[in-house]
Amino acid sequence: MKRSHWFEILLIIAVLAIQLYAAFSEAHNFPNNWFIRDDAYYYFKVAENIGLGHGSTFDGINPTNGYHPLWMLICIPIFTLARFDLILPLRVLLIVMSLFSIATAILLYRLISDILSPPVGMLIAVYWVFNFYIQDTFYNLGLESGIALFFIALLIYMLCQLERNKNKIAVSWRQVAWLSLIAALTMFSRLDLVFCALIIGIWIVFRNEPMRYLMPLDISAVIAAALLAFLMRLGLPKYYESSNAALDMIFIGLVVKIPIFFFMSLYQQPATWKPLEMLKNIFLAVIMSSAAVVILTSVGSALNIFPSIPRVALLTDAMLTWVALILIRAMAFGLRRTDANLKAYSPPEYFKQHWRQWIKESSVYYGILGGSLSLYMVWNKLAFGTFTPVSGQIKQWWSTFAINIYGPPALSFQSFFALTPNNDFDAWEPALSLINTWNKSIANFLPSSILQIDGQIRFFIFLALLGAIAYLLLFLTKKQKARAILRIGVIPLFAGSWIQIFSYNSAGYVAPKDWYWLAELILIAILVAIFLDMAFKFFLRKSRTAYFGARLLGGLLCIFWTMQYYQNVISQMTHQPAPSNTPYISQIPFLETNTKPGDLIGISGGGNIGYFLPDRTVINMDGLINSYPYYLAMKMRLGPDYLYKEGMRYIFANPDMLKAPPYGGQYAGRLTIVADYGDKDLLKLSAPNP
Repeated sequence: MKRSHWFEILLIIAVLAIQLYAAFSEAHNFPNNWFIRDDAYYYFKVAENIGLGHGSTFDGINPTNGYHPLWMLICIPIFTLARFDLILPLRVLLIVMSLFSIATAILLYRLISDILSPPVGMLIAVYWVFNFYIQDTFYNLGLESGIALFFIALLIYMLCQLERNKNKIAVSWRQVAWLSLIAALTMFSRLDLVFCALIIGIWIVFRNEPMRYLMPLDISAVIAAALLAFLMRLGLPKYYESSNAALDMIFIGLVVKIPIFFFMSLYQQPATWKPLEMLKNIFLAVIMSSAAVVILTSVGSALNIFPSIPRVALLTDAMLTWVALILIRAMAFGLRRTDANLKAYSPPEYFKQHWRQWIKESSVYYGILGGSLSLYMVWNKLAFGTFTPVSGQIKQWWSTFAINIYGPPALSFQSFFALTPNNDFDAWEPALSLINTWNKSIANFLPSSILQIDGQIRFFIFLALLGAIAYLLLFLTKKQKARAILRIGVIPLFAGSWIQIFSYNSAGYVAPKDWYWLAELILIAILVAIFLDMAFKFFLRKSRTAYFGARLLGGLLCIFWTMQYYQNVISQMTHQPAPSNTPYISQIPFLETNTKPGDLIGISGGGNIGYFLPDRTVINMDGLINSYPYYLAMKMRLGPDYLYKEGMRYIFANPDMLKAPPYGGQYAGRLTIVADYGDKDLLKLSAPNP
């Protein structure tokens, strides 16, 4: 079936109709009902300052790089309008975010329609633009997630087109360069998407080899095995004391294990595998690679290059790697093509035949990706004194405190793997909440002996069972759906998502947010589409009446989602004027009453107040949108002195917050209360003691 351009046109009209209604609504709706996250106003205020010629700064004093660059570039022209009216750029931004939402939905529709079926593509597209969770979390906040989701979907769509045409037309270096450019834009839309970009490079360079899907999974397995080995040995939170050793073992493992896997014939076509021979090769590959890791880590530890790694962790890592390799090969073998007459190859000979092509295409792809990232990092160093955004460094620093006001790192296995529903450590919404509901419902029928098992273990067992059922369904339709999974980019998204999650939790990152998990959301949408299509074709293929009934039901469901979303937006974004003298932010009259024009006010956060407060300057105290020198001053417990020298005399905060890490009592004895505002006070900062 061909996809319909009429559907795309109707989708654009349906979305823009309600979003234009929202964009022209009463001004006070924008800071109170739509763009409500403080983090978004970090971008807005910095973009406004750049547009005014003040440079990359939130407060007009401290230069900052605490943002993702591509979204900032888009915000700059929009927020030059703030000189005329503070609400006007928010109206424009609402439409811009809507366009990104529409474009992403259309890309998903085209991707799913081309590979699966148009009805399923329609369902996914309509759900995308009218689902409360997706819109409220990734679009209505005004953060970088909207543009990042668009570029992820565009990159996967382009990979699909490459996959479709690779047997008809030889892939040129220009096509590889274009894909790398889109991958670079994806990375700059959210810097932690670099891991997806790196994995997609493997998918492109080895596009004619089974390595393209086995190697990304192996990379994820090597990382997961090393982390699990340390977690099982040390537990949480004690693991974080040795996280550097775990990261070193991961680095050594990747460098050593992947080449050994190749030369031990683990990357042959699954149709050529002989199960017993493959098991032998896996065993030998694990023995050889693990021995190499032990030798390198031991020598590195003796030379004080690497920290000491527990021997139990090394042994556990080897065992987990062995299990993971067997599972990955077993699944690939079950979904292998049986209609192909393929022969096994000699890895050394195969390497000799193909290494030039691999090097050439790798140089093009990773040259553009790595070169652009290197230029960005050098620019950061020259302009801001540090290679990477200061916001990420600060959140990493927060994790060094046993207790801090911004929350702890992951403290359970479930959180560590970002599988805790309705929590900061939940990368798989909205699917994970649904799975958790199923898990709890089934638990009501389980015997008491099973219920006594730890809840986390039960949850992981339930996930494993769901995974087994999903694989069984794929196995039953392996020819069609296995190829669809390869063409639609599930594997690079899957591997890239897990590596992103590990990049945060392996080092104890604090306070991740639900809008971080973008590749995961695209992956969920694609997986749901695959299983919907599978169910649609399996259960309805014999009944024409049921087939048309299902399409009618799908259409009614789309109408229901649309009307439900319309009602929600209409209730939020009213056109009824607010009472006269109503402030955009409730704290603003209080601050205007108790401070003078020109005063500098420190706030932990302070994005929205900084944007809307006239004639005063808000200084960000947590450092996320402040300067690198201020971050260093905070680490040396000199934050108050640093800000006092800049002219800050007021702080608007809860005094108890300033007693806890990361502030850690630095302000003790230097604050007096000026006025009380609920759970916060306006405090006067005195000069440092001589």
